Amino acid sequence: MKVKPIESLEEGMDHVANFVGKPEEFELAIPESLLDPLGINMSLITDRVLGRGWQPDGFTQGNGFRLYRYKELS
Repeated sequence: MKVKPIESLEEGMDHVANFVGKPEEFELAIPESLLDPLGINMSLITDRVLGRGWQPDGFTQGNGFRLYRYKELS
């Protein structure tokens, strides 16, 4: 399966908000262009993730993006 990174912060937040399923089934590919030095974009996405009762569960580095994984908030 080919991974398609999101194209905007809003798209990432929408993916989190609209996902139906277990957090362990959800992955979000964030392009390096959205990984700003202060981490503001990821903090906004993480806020949406936490609001769903999820927490980050690591990432893998791809070619030009990071693929983030999530799990239930413990």
